[in-house]
Amino acid sequence: MNYTYLLFFFYFFCYSCQGQECQGRGTERKVKITSIKKIQNMSTVQYYEYLKILNFKPDTFNKIQFDKGVELGKYIYTDNLGNKVIEAGGDYFRSIEKDESVYIQTTILKENPLVSLYKEFYPNCTIKRKSLYFLDNNSIGITQEFDRNGKMIREINEDKKYNNIRYRDIISFLIKENLYNDSTKEIKGELSATFIKKEKNNQEIKQLQNKDVWIIKNFISPPIFENIYYIDAQTGAILSHLYKGKEMMQNKKFPRFIKLIQE
Repeated sequence: MNYTYLLFFFYFFCYSCQGQECQGRGTERKVKITSIKKIQNMSTVQYYEYLKILNFKPDTFNKIQFDKGVELGKYIYTDNLGNKVIEAGGDYFRSIEKDESVYIQTTILKENPLVSLYKEFYPNCTIKRKSLYFLDNNSIGITQEFDRNGKMIREINEDKKYNNIRYRDIISFLIKENLYNDSTKEIKGELSATFIKKEKNNQEIKQLQNKDVWIIKNFISPPIFENIYYIDAQTGAILSHLYKGKEMMQNKKFPRFIKLIQE
């Protein structure tokens, strides 16, 4: 049996054992998810790596627990795996004119705090949408959307928009710059990374225009940023590096951000 079939068998074995249940007001609902085909333009190994993260925990939202613990529209706790979970929903979303009263659950992964698992639930607590995010702002991997019966109706390849430099390359860069420690999982200060397509890139600096860029910001004592990096999302070149407001590049000979992750 080749490696692809082993991965396929492993995923469905784990997923069928895990099941999907929804904890409502004193009731429990189980939702069966139909089998799916591998998403286009993504390798089989990548696809099942993303599915493993998307499905490592049941798609449940405990309304009773949420109603007891919610403060200012949010309920924050640590799950039994040590992951930080942030939940929101109900009346809070109606107050900001959301289409309907949905519930949101964001799980920040203990093993990689730069990545979070995002889920939306219908008012009846059935899964509506789930996806992965890198540093809050950037959807990555696979997004899955479901109807009210829990049947998947759409699957999106989020990685297609990222050119050559993707989130794992940015993580390697953060480690190299001592902004993230992969051993201790410690993040230095506050950290953000945002991917901007060239058609939305309105930077005044000439070398940043007409390019897809990653913008990485790091600060220790807000509102002063310690480091701001602008990285070409196609070539990996560091276009600019500001340290405490000063340009660190010399003679416009920008060092290369070497791509470490091979597809």
